[in-house]
Amino acid sequence: MGFAESYLGQLRAAVGSRPLIAVGVRVFIEDAQGRIVIVHRTDTKDWGLPAGALELGESLTDAIHREAHEEANARLEGIEVFGISSDPVADSFTYPNGDQIQNVSILARAALLEGTLGGNDGETADVRLIAPEDIPQAGFTRPEWPSVQAYLRWKRGEGFQFF
Repeated sequence: MGFAESYLGQLRAAVGSRPLIAVGVRVFIEDAQGRIVIVHRTDTKDWGLPAGALELGESLTDAIHREAHEEANARLEGIEVFGISSDPVADSFTYPNGDQIQNVSILARAALLEGTLGGNDGETADVRLIAPEDIPQAGFTRPEWPSVQAYLRWKRGEGFQFF
């Protein structure tokens, strides 16, 4: 589905670029070696996570699977929710086209099943696997960087992440 047909795209057509609050998902997809999938975004040219807004009539689980498939051609198993990101400063963003958003994102971890990684929706220029501690902050999309730090804290056993 293209952006214009999405729930958020339809809202944008009605309200323009004004700030919207969107509920979404960010998924840390782990391979057998503990590396995670990151995607090179075509809109901002930054690296980020497979992530996106919930569609009308869709569950959070459905959104996690859809975003993983659309942005990374990934099939998942073993989804675990480990946090919620809602910081109004960190999670507010203005896209290159001027659209403004404040995200409330469910943070989830899932295991990667076999398959060839790559984008399916035109939003992804490249897909890579990387050790999470090796993700550089420079060149990584700003709203998702605190989620990377939360993931690392959660992996160290620091419990559910809520910020």
